[in-house]
Amino acid sequence: MCIRDRNSNITLSIVPGVLQTDIMDNNKVPVSAPTVALGNKNFSFDCQNGSNSATGNLGTNTQRVYVINPHAANNGWTLTIAATGSPTALWQNTSATQFFDFNDPTSSGCTDGSDADSRAGQLTIDPSVATITTDCLSCTLSGISLGSSASFNQGVTDSITLINAAAISDDAWRGYATGIGLSQTIPAEQAVDNYYINMTLTVTAI
Repeated sequence: MCIRDRNSNITLSIVPGVLQTDIMDNNKVPVSAPTVALGNKNFSFDCQNGSNSATGNLGTNTQRVYVINPHAANNGWTLTIAATGSPTALWQNTSATQFFDFNDPTSSGCTDGSDADSRAGQLTIDPSVATITTDCLSCTLSGISLGSSASFNQGVTDSITLINAAAISDDAWRGYATGIGLSQTIPAEQAVDNYYINMTLTVTAI
């Protein structure tokens, strides 16, 4: 009797994942309804801009701005933010009866400009003051840079870059930003109420 041994190969392929961005907590659990609260401002008969603007931070320890690149963007990527409802969006109260703008540069946001909404106001985002942290064993900050401070300007600056990853950045990378600066000009005599505007984060492979 002849018995022949047979070897069987077990194979497994590890393939690239999907480039994505998300808001996650300190346990890497996605936050279902992320929010950023700017500091309260008193009603004012004068425009509140510059050092008097409403300020806050995008990205906290419990709401981290994540980018996950599992070998999906080998030439780098860019993380940007823009108004969800297009450049014509406005800050509004819950009953949609009071509004102000986020992208009117006239008089630093204090005066309505040439757009069609008849509202003043401008939002400035400053990623340069943020902190980037990686949380994977092989990840480095090589080729990763923060964007520059910029203000929304309808038809000119409709999105703002938060993070850039150059081609030399790690092809397998996961990390997050905290402390991205936000500053909103409040027009003169804006009605007392609670206001909101929706923003969308987008990560794009280069």
